[in-house]
Amino acid sequence: MTASRDDPLENVLDRAINDIDGEKITFGDVLDLFGDRSFGPVIAFLGLLVVLPPLGAVPGLPALIGLIIIMFSLQILFGAKHIWVPKFVQKRSIGKDKLKAANCRAKPWLKRIDKLISERLEFLTGRIAVVVAALMVTLLALLMIPLELVPFAVAAPGAAIVLFGLAFVARDGVLMLLGYVASIAATVITIITVPWGSLPGL
Repeated sequence: MTASRDDPLENVLDRAINDIDGEKITFGDVLDLFGDRSFGPVIAFLGLLVVLPPLGAVPGLPALIGLIIIMFSLQILFGAKHIWVPKFVQKRSIGKDKLKAANCRAKPWLKRIDKLISERLEFLTGRIAVVVAALMVTLLALLMIPLELVPFAVAAPGAAIVLFGLAFVARDGVLMLLGYVASIAATVITIITVPWGSLPGL
């Protein structure tokens, strides 16, 4: 089973759960599973981790995932052909039990969303469009860091990142446009909800 254009969202989680052995899933396992050129499914997978409960509420996880997403999106911006991450990031892990719990809760919704995905407005998923989207993903990942101070608020940029990741996989320009709309919403939520005065150095 692969993350495909037919059902990219459901397969991203199912494949990680079913095809990776052991009780923990490392980021290195995910990269090995999807291949070193699969920016789309990997970004969608990472976005889902902060959207789905209970994963998004794990202290420190959203900020870590945000930094990893930035690492990937910058590689897209610079035209990298292969995903690269340092060893210490590859070894970071998530309990498979938490991922299974999140998948069980979300599966009915993931299936519904997959039925809505298709190849549409493909001119919005070309090389230039992907570079612009990667820049937006970088900004969204940065928003995750202060949003960790607000319970469950990281789901806002996380959802936008999932939309961009799926747009890369399915070549769906409509999802790309929805990603920009969700990005605006995430930015507004960040401005309104983050207690800026409590951040270090502010």
